[in-house]
Amino acid sequence: MRLCLFLVMAGVLDAILTHIGLASGVVEEGNPAMKLVIDQSWFYFYMIKICLPLMLLGLFYLRPLKGWSRKLLVSTCVLYFSVLVYHMVWIVLYFKTSS
Repeated sequence: MRLCLFLVMAGVLDAILTHIGLASGVVEEGNPAMKLVIDQSWFYFYMIKICLPLMLLGLFYLRPLKGWSRKLLVSTCVLYFSVLVYHMVWIVLYFKTSS
């Protein structure tokens, strides 16, 4: 359950930080699929980043994750954590170079 909640919070934080980074011109979207979504609409981008983890949270309530599905969830959380670390790195570098 905690992993699902982390995934929801990480998705929201990732979406917000990505939006800030792209809007300020500090970073570029590295995921070609998400770049296409962003080019269509920020609304779609936020829907994907927030709704997919929320659906996973709902599925967890229906049927707790076990076996390979739990391993996949843990792997996704590790990946999201590394993305958030990347966001923190560009934020720190941006503030260091701008001051």
